[in-house]
Order: sequence, then structure tokens, then C-alpha cells
Amino acid sequence: MSPDRPLPRARALRPGARVHVVAPAGPVEAARVEAGLVALQARLELDVRVAPQVHARAGYFAGGDALRLAALQAALDDPEADAIWCARGGYGTTRIVGGLASAGARRPKAIVGFSDVTTLLGWAVRERFAAPIHGPVLAQLGELDPHDVDRVVALLRGELPAPLAADAGPAHGHGRVRGPLFVANVEVLRSLIGTPALPDLRGAVLGLEEVGERPYRIDRALTQLLAAGALAGVVGVALGQFVRCGEDDAGPAALEVAMERLAGLGVPVLAGLPFGHAAQRNAALPCGVEAELDVDARLLRVLEPALVPA
Repeated sequence: MSPDRPLPRARALRPGARVHVVAPAGPVEAARVEAGLVALQARLELDVRVAPQVHARAGYFAGGDALRLAALQAALDDPEADAIWCARGGYGTTRIVGGLASAGARRPKAIVGFSDVTTLLGWAVRERFAAPIHGPVLAQLGELDPHDVDRVVALLRGELPAPLAADAGPAHGHGRVRGPLFVANVEVLRSLIGTPALPDLRGAVLGLEEVGERPYRIDRALTQLLAAGALAGVVGVALGQFVRCGEDDAGPAALEVAMERLAGLGVPVLAGLPFGHAAQRNAALPCGVEAELDVDARLLRVLEPALVPA
């Protein structure tokens, strides 16, 4: 990614804007979708189109590959839509992203999601479709800290988000670095090596989070990303939540492993930021826009809005 070649921006959401809800990966509980819609519409009345596929179930997918791909492609192709909100993560986006038609001259749309949706965020950046948002999936909105719901809605309105402050987590290095931001799940990012959905991270500030992976698996994923050159040129790393990533024995903690592996990049690394899989916190961050990681102040600042005024 390069700040000299900014990504296209979707237009900011206004009352009545059209938003498609799709589930490119795992199945979704209808009650959680409904609660998310209530939380969203209470803040900004939108023309929300929930794909019928969202309520489908085929094993651990929200419908078969062809069904999920068709719903996602239809949302991308809609010339009147302003945003695509993923209903949940899980697993399955990597199975269908290769079937998407090239972004071409389609109108930019904000894509919102995280976890398995890392695949779609990477596709949007690699295809230069639009600056996507690493943020809560729709099924989370009824359960999150209201400030985090307000934050993602503000981003979609084209507003500049407040800086994110890190807690008492570890840090490596000093000073401030700037670059386009990209935020990802560690294991999903690793799975994109060798695929067209892996973004070029040269010059980027990289955010990473994880859930349910033991420290040795985080070590393995980061080692592969480093060995494959996928992290070459990254200017700084912001670590979010590593949830349920503990060891059963007295081995190293997940963050210790991440800090040790990433120290070899020779760039600032800051842990303890409130994005990822925690039950009630998942602060939204735009991808592909300029950001500043300030290790000394323990802050991650987004320097430009992800969407432009309508």
C-alpha cells in the first residue's frame, strides 16, 4: 500500500443510504442479526437489505459456496448501494473470494467486518475497490459497548475517529511511524499467502488480532508470514486483543510470542489496543487510509476519514 496512491473511497452514509448485509462465512443466529439491526437503525436510519442467504445453513457455512458467492457478488454489483456489512465471521470467505469478478469500474462501497472477513478486506485493498473497515460484524452490534457501535457508525458517516489508546500491554521501540493502515486476524492473514487476496503491506501500519489460537500456533503463523516476505516493508505493528490464546502449561503467553516474533522486523510494535474478539469491545479501524502509530504516547491515530461526504 502506498499513501501516494490512495484507495478509492465510498461515499459517506446518510439517512436512507442502502446497505447490504451478507454472510460470506459462517451461519448466523437470527436473533443476533435482529439485535444488530436495531442497534444500527437507532443511530442512523438506513435502507438495509439483508440477503436471504444470511439465514441459510450448510454445515459450518451460511449456505453453500455458490449461494454465499452470489449474495456477495450481488451486493458488490448493486450501483445504488453504499456499504456491505458482513453478518459474522467464522470460516468460509477464503473459499469464495477467488470467484468474485474483478472490481473493475464498480462504484466503491464500504465493506465492514473482521476475523474471517480479513479475506474480503484484503481483496478490497488488493483490487483497489474501496477503503474497507475492520470493525464489528452486524451480529455483534447489539452486544458491544455502545461507544464502539457509535464509532463504526461515525466512520461510515465519513467522520474522523478518535485515537485508540493502548492499555498496559508491552511495546517495542520508540517514536512515531505513519503509513496506510491494514488490520487483520493473524491466522486468516497467514492463510492468504499465495492468494490474490493478500494485500501488499509495504509502507503499512499493520494491526493484528487473534482468538482461540495457542501461542505456538501464533508463533507458527507469524513465522510463516515473516518467511514468506508478507510483512516486508511494514513500518509499525499495532496489536489488538488476543482472546482465549493462553497455554495450559507455564509456556510463553501469546503476546510474548507475538512481540518476540515481530521484534525482528525492527519497527515499533505496540500491544493492548481495543480491537478484536473481546466480548464487548471491538473498536473499528479503517483500512487503506493514513494512520500514525505513536509508541511513546501509546496511541494509534487515524489521520483521514475512510469515506467521503455524499
